[in-house]
Amino acid sequence: MAIDNILMMNVVGKTENVDRFAKDIFLFNDIQLVDAMSEIDSGRFILPVTQNNISELLGFSQLMTGESLVDEKLFVSKVEKLNELYDNTLTFEEKLLTKRTYDLNEILSTEKSIEKELIENYTEINNFKARLTEISKSITAYSYLREIDATMEELNNMQHFSHIVGSISKNNANRLKRIYDSVTSLLFHVGDTGTNEEVFIVISPKDFEIETKRVLKALNFKAIEGFDPEYKETPQKVVLQLSREKAKIEQKLKKLNAMLIQNRADNLQEARRVFSVLSVYANLNIIKRFMAFSDENFYCSGWISKQDRKKMECIAQEYPEMIILFNEPDKSNEPPTKLKNNWLFKPFESLVKMYGVPAYNELDPTPFLSITYLVCFGYMFGDVGQGIVLLLAGILTAKKGIELGRVVQRMACSSILFGFLYGSIFGNENLLPQLWIKPFDNINTILYTAVGLGILILLVAYGYSIINKLKVKDIREGVFGKNGIAGFVLYLSILLAAASAYFKSVFTTPMIISAVIMAALVLFREPIANTIQHKKLYDHSAGDYYVEVGFEMFEMLLAMLSNTLSFIRVGAFALTHVGMFLAFETLAHMVGDGVAGIIILIFGNVFIIALEGLIDFIQCLRLQFYELFSKYYSGTGYEFSALRKKKNQMFVGDKI
Repeated sequence: MAIDNILMMNVVGKTENVDRFAKDIFLFNDIQLVDAMSEIDSGRFILPVTQNNISELLGFSQLMTGESLVDEKLFVSKVEKLNELYDNTLTFEEKLLTKRTYDLNEILSTEKSIEKELIENYTEINNFKARLTEISKSITAYSYLREIDATMEELNNMQHFSHIVGSISKNNANRLKRIYDSVTSLLFHVGDTGTNEEVFIVISPKDFEIETKRVLKALNFKAIEGFDPEYKETPQKVVLQLSREKAKIEQKLKKLNAMLIQNRADNLQEARRVFSVLSVYANLNIIKRFMAFSDENFYCSGWISKQDRKKMECIAQEYPEMIILFNEPDKSNEPPTKLKNNWLFKPFESLVKMYGVPAYNELDPTPFLSITYLVCFGYMFGDVGQGIVLLLAGILTAKKGIELGRVVQRMACSSILFGFLYGSIFGNENLLPQLWIKPFDNINTILYTAVGLGILILLVAYGYSIINKLKVKDIREGVFGKNGIAGFVLYLSILLAAASAYFKSVFTTPMIISAVIMAALVLFREPIANTIQHKKLYDHSAGDYYVEVGFEMFEMLLAMLSNTLSFIRVGAFALTHVGMFLAFETLAHMVGDGVAGIIILIFGNVFIIALEGLIDFIQCLRLQFYELFSKYYSGTGYEFSALRKKKNQMFVGDKI
C-alpha cells in the first residue's frame, strides 16, 4: 500500500546480442524504457572508468540513436493484417514462443501463406457482397415501377420525353401537389421509401427538361439509385430476374463464409504462433528505438522496481561482457510513480489519478481515500437491499471491463454493512433489527457523528500533509505551514477550546493561548524557517509577504470551519436517503397496498438507487478533492508505464 521504489537501470551490451536482450526486456515487461541517448547526453549514464570498460567508454564518442537504425513497420503491418483477418481476436501468447518459432524466414513464409489463402476468401466474399448490394438497390428501384407494362428499353429510348425516378420529403410532396398545375411534367406517385419520403416518376418533355430539373432541385428531389441500362425487360420481369440472381449469390456467400470459417479454424494454431512471434519482432525494433548504438555496443536505459533488480542482474549474467548499473533517482531525473496497492484499494487508484498521479516522493493517498470514501458513502447510503442491487450492477460493469465497476462493488459492500447498522432493507426499517441506530429516530446523533468523523478524517489529512512536506525537507510548510505541524496543532487547539468552552472546562484558556501561538507561527513561518536554514529573512519583500499571508490566514481559519462543517452533509444525506423512501412509502399507502402501491415502492427504490447513489458518489468525490486533497496532495507525478501498457508509444502485441 505504497509507492514502489524505482531505480534507473543502465545497460551496455554487445551489438550481436541486442535482439536477444530486447526480447528478454519485452518478456520481462515490467520496465519503463527511456531514451538512452538522452541519458548519455545529460551525463546520467555514467560508466566506471576501468580498463575493462575502455571500448564501452570510447563508444560514447560515436553513438547513433536506435531511431535511425531500425524500422518495425514491416512487422507491425503484418501483425495488424493477420489480426484483421481473424476479426481482431488474436492475442499475444508467450507460451507459443518456442525455439522453432524464431526461424524468421519460416514465420514470414507461413504468414504469407495464411494471409494469401484468407485474403482470397475475403476478396471473393467482398466481391459477392458488393454485387449483392447493387442487386438490392436495383430490386428496390425497379419495384417502384412494377405497375408499368412498358419495357425499360422503351422508357429509356423515348424520342421526345425523358424520365427520372426519385424521392422527396412528405412536406415537399405537399408543396409539389399545390404547384402541380404549373409544373411542365407528368408526375406519378409510385410509393414511399419508408423513411418519411415519397417516391415519384417524373416524365418530362425534353424541351422543358431544364425547367423540370430546376423545380425538382428546389424541392430537394433525390434520384433513386439502382437503375441500369443493361436491364431492358418490364420492371416486373427485371425484379424477378434480379431476385433469382440474389438468391444464387446468397447461396454462394453462405458456402464461401463456411469455407472462410473452416480455413481460419484450420490455420488458427499457426496464426496464433505467427502472430505472437511477429508481435515480438515488432516490439524488439520499437524497443531498439530507445537504445543508442556504437560499432560494438548497444546502450539501454529504463526505470525498474528496486525489487526487480536481482531479476535483471540474472538476465544480464546470461550475456558475456554485459555491464548493468543501477542508480537511485535524484532531482535531475524524476522517476515515474509506480503504485502498489492490494486488491481492496487498487480500484480506487482510478479516482486518485483523476486528480493527478502522486509524485515519487509523496505518500500514496489511495488507501486513505479508499477507506474514507467507503465509510462516507456507506454512512450516506446505508441499505442492505439497495446495496445488493449496487453490488450486482458493479459486478456486471466490471465484467465489461469498466474499472469503475470494481469501485462500485466496494461501495455497495459498504452500503450493505451500514444497512445492517441502520436496520434498513430497500428503505424498510422494520424488517431487520438495527445494530446501531435508525437515522430518522436519532437525527442529532447522525449529524454529530458525521462531524466527528469529519474531524478525525481532517486530522489524518494533516498527518499526510506533514509527512509529505518533511519528506522533501520543506521545513517552512511541514513544520510552520497552515497544513503543517503548526496548522495541525492550531486546528486541534481551536477544537479543544470550543469543546472546553461548551463544557465550561478550565482548559479553555490554555487552548486559546496555544491557538494564538500556533497562528503566530503560521503567520511568521517564512522568516522563522529562513532563519533556521540561514537564508535571507524574506524571499521577496516583507510588505508583499505580510499582505499575502494576512489574506491566507483569514482563508485558513475560514477553511478550518467550512471543512469541518462540510461533513454535516454526510449526515444530512443519510437522513435524506431515509426521507426519500418515506415519501414514496407515503404515496404507496395513499393509493392502497395493492399492485399500484408495490409499483410505487419498486419505482421509488430504483429512483433512489439511481439518483441518490450518483449524488452520494459525487459528494464523496467532492469531499476528497476539495476538503482533503487540497490539504495534503499535489498529484504532480507521472505514472510508471510498462512496455505493453504504453499504447500511445509502443506497438502492443496483445491488443492491436
